[in-house]
Amino acid sequence: MIPLALFRHGAVLQLYKDINLNLARYRDSDFEFLNEDPSKFIESKCQIDEDRLLDVHCSSDDTNEAACCLAVADGLNGVTPYLARDERIWVRLTHIELLHYSRTRWPIPSTDIEAVAHIQKHFFARSARGIERDNAISRLWWMATVAGKVEGLKTSEALDALLFQSDVRASIIERPSTSQNTALLSALVIQLHKSLLSNQELFERKRFRSLMKQLNINGGVKLLDVLGVDILQEMVEEAAKS
Repeated sequence: MIPLALFRHGAVLQLYKDINLNLARYRDSDFEFLNEDPSKFIESKCQIDEDRLLDVHCSSDDTNEAACCLAVADGLNGVTPYLARDERIWVRLTHIELLHYSRTRWPIPSTDIEAVAHIQKHFFARSARGIERDNAISRLWWMATVAGKVEGLKTSEALDALLFQSDVRASIIERPSTSQNTALLSALVIQLHKSLLSNQELFERKRFRSLMKQLNINGGVKLLDVLGVDILQEMVEEAAKS
């Protein structure tokens, strides 16, 4: 593990302002010149395992998503959910250590106007949604963190279920009443994992929405908050049959 220096806020703002000027760097060069100016960085309590981050890679044919989630989670030490809201961590990683992954996973459009908007979305993190869903690296950390909360499955198994269908994943992760309720989260992901290993019907948009609607009818948000994982698993299993 080595210390991870974060970009200063001013450095992030300058990078964001200069996206258009740096398009060639985003496409096929690098930002190593930034490392030559210590004034652009600030020390943090975070550490990175550079060897583990080498496992964050993909190709145009295989996003390698689950493995990348685990590698980012393992490769960063000292990052808490609170600190993970700090854009400076993720801008550092998308521009320095994991630039190649970021532009391979999220290929930069050939049109400059489209390229700028694309870079703003995947190489920066301007909002909570941007951090949890859009930034090329922070989204991996957040998915691994959510998957790690699931009781009854290995993190890798929970990731397989969460990553299988984007609409289902968004419905779970972006809904606080679900993602922040460990028992409900676990019951849902366990049921999704069972479906993944069988007919995969629960991943159909209409079917999953029906499940969530039935859960609300059966228990309501307040009741679901106080039920244990075993009871919720039974409830989810019954709702999945409807």
